[in-house]
Amino acid sequence: MKIWSLQALRFWAALGVVLFHSYTTTLQAPHRLGMLGESGALFGRAGVDVFFVLSGVIITLTSKGLTAGEFIARRARRILPLYGLLTALYLIAIAAAGTLGWREVVTSLTLWPALDRMVMPVIPVAWTLSFEVLFYAGAALVIWRPKLFWPLLAAFAAALAIRSGPVLKFVGNPIIVEFLMGVGVARLPRWRGAVWLIPAALAAIWVLGPGGYPAILDIPDFLSGDMGWRRVLVLGLPAAAIVWGTMQIEVRQGVLTYLGDASYALYLTHLPVVVAVAWLSNRFTSLPPDGVAIAAAAASIALAWRVHELFEKPMLNWLRKPLMARGFA
Repeated sequence: MKIWSLQALRFWAALGVVLFHSYTTTLQAPHRLGMLGESGALFGRAGVDVFFVLSGVIITLTSKGLTAGEFIARRARRILPLYGLLTALYLIAIAAAGTLGWREVVTSLTLWPALDRMVMPVIPVAWTLSFEVLFYAGAALVIWRPKLFWPLLAAFAAALAIRSGPVLKFVGNPIIVEFLMGVGVARLPRWRGAVWLIPAALAAIWVLGPGGYPAILDIPDFLSGDMGWRRVLVLGLPAAAIVWGTMQIEVRQGVLTYLGDASYALYLTHLPVVVAVAWLSNRFTSLPPDGVAIAAAAASIALAWRVHELFEKPMLNWLRKPLMARGFA
């Protein structure tokens, strides 16, 4: 079951993250903002929150009739092949540079960041996958035993209240509420008027984003949930409104839905491209920040398209085939 408007939204959310990293990378080099100022530079970071809400919606709609094992197999098949390949490349490169520690290896291979301290994966943007996997685990338990929903919710509330030490800070991170928002949005009735929530939500992110949720936080802060409630209010609630409004729009398969299929590849592969384009542009050209951001986004989309076509799609198609069809009978 696919809602094509949400598939297109996946691309826009990924593109927002790409542009956010493009602007912030450019800002760090020549310390220049684009024509849209700070609001424009920070606007795309809400793409992460849209992804979290989308995950709640999609899992709620697509998990019906599945066993817990089938659900986990589908999720693992979707996220692990490309993530595993890129993680291996990152680990090799960092090990060759002599800066690889055991914590980064453990976190990258398990996507569990709460060790003796909060640790980010070697692929920086994969911090979001740590929350995805945590949510998948909770969803699988509820599919296995629906009565576990309330004990799990109570455990989350307890961790949210205590928030002491890496494990409870991670498990009790307020950002998990955004997944629960998606579960709620999936159960809302269709209402054409919800479309108008999209421009209202975008305006709220634009106006409230820079002051409401600071740009100085690092990935360990995201994992620990520092200022997490502010993020949920300033970015998460508008993201939920955008997702619900998008669900009311009829969209046919086309370029945007195809790019939505490639959005995972775009999300995981764009950061080195953005850094390279920003460095080359600032060193050899006089492109303004907006031009650098557009060039970085275009290059990132081109790479994601090739990765999606040459690796991700063939691997997913191969994994969908029964074992006998793969010659393992």
